[in-house]
Amino acid sequence: MLGYQLLKKEPKYQIIFWSSVLNGIGSRFAQVGSFALLYLLTESGVALGILLALRVIPTIVFAPLSGYLADHFHKAKLLFWVDTLRTPFALLPLWAAFSEKLWLLYLSTLVIAIGEAVYNPVRFALIPDIVQKKNLSVVNGLEQNVVGVTLVLGSLSGGIIAFFTNVNVLFFFHAVLLLWAATLMWRLTKSNINSKSLMDVGDSSYKENLYLIFQVAILRVFLIVMFLMPLANGVDNVIFNLIALDTFNKGDLGVGLIYAALGLGFVLSSSISKWIRGKFITVGVWMILLEGIGHLLLSQSFHFVQALLIAIFITFVGGISNICFDTVLMKILPASKRGFLFGTLTMFQNSSMGIAMIGAGFLTEWLSPLQSSILVGVTYILFTLIFMLAFKSVNFHGSLRMLRNTDKLIKGK
Repeated sequence: MLGYQLLKKEPKYQIIFWSSVLNGIGSRFAQVGSFALLYLLTESGVALGILLALRVIPTIVFAPLSGYLADHFHKAKLLFWVDTLRTPFALLPLWAAFSEKLWLLYLSTLVIAIGEAVYNPVRFALIPDIVQKKNLSVVNGLEQNVVGVTLVLGSLSGGIIAFFTNVNVLFFFHAVLLLWAATLMWRLTKSNINSKSLMDVGDSSYKENLYLIFQVAILRVFLIVMFLMPLANGVDNVIFNLIALDTFNKGDLGVGLIYAALGLGFVLSSSISKWIRGKFITVGVWMILLEGIGHLLLSQSFHFVQALLIAIFITFVGGISNICFDTVLMKILPASKRGFLFGTLTMFQNSSMGIAMIGAGFLTEWLSPLQSSILVGVTYILFTLIFMLAFKSVNFHGSLRMLRNTDKLIKGK
């Protein structure tokens, strides 16, 4: 595949790619293990709600901070220390299992989530620093591979490992994978890859940088996209689980197969990246329309295999949309503020996702999973119309000029 061939041409990105795969698989192991251990210790829905909140809240609070760190410090070193410092906390659930002290599991979940909240924006900000601009779309295709591989290998193999051994094994593997990822990242810490962007960093405040997002038209539209899309994506997460468990009664194996299908869709989407040449925004928006159509088809599923195939299609087109939008952001965001801007956009994205996941719980009390899928499909189609109109209203070249002169824009406000 072209994407994997590109890894040889982009050796620095190759380190980040494999480090992220290890991180993602370890995170899925921890997720499977934490939910299983929590059930063993409490069998409480309230306890599960607290655990989910501890996973979501840090991504809202710490994403902007991670952006600031990415803009002011060596990004590769930040990624190295994030993985290294999380490693001992990944082992805390083992202590929780033996002592039956629930707060240790909560503490581990909180610290791991804080690390992820810092890790993702820093990583996003680093990629354009080390990858040739012409290769960004293919690299973002590989990014969907990371999502897909971690879904398949992490969720499915995590469940299998826990079934045949013990849930505690997952926490040990998580710590090992974090340490392995940190070891890979250490090779980049000696590089001066961030020197250019660091020299360009100004003394603008958080308020001034936040003002920039609302002042530049193209960023305002991306803010709308990253707030609205997770409203549907969050409901997706709940629907796919319920389709396996309630609609087709396939149990835990069905959930594993659903996640494997979702992961396969993301992996397949990466193969399309080499064919996307320009028109990234147009292609990205049309893929959202196809996601909506996919959910309408999902609502008519009469067999579990049919639902699996449609799930692959939904994440296939969704992955292409992600490739397009991420490529545009990597190309247009100024290097000196890329970390902050993406971190702030991520904050809005994760806030929206949290709201949607809570709302989905109430929604499924009134509607069946397949009926909910109709609502999600219609929502995606409505979003397509909104995004088309929003992007069409933007003076793209004018926005780029404003981004190239960010310091002047802020000082002149």
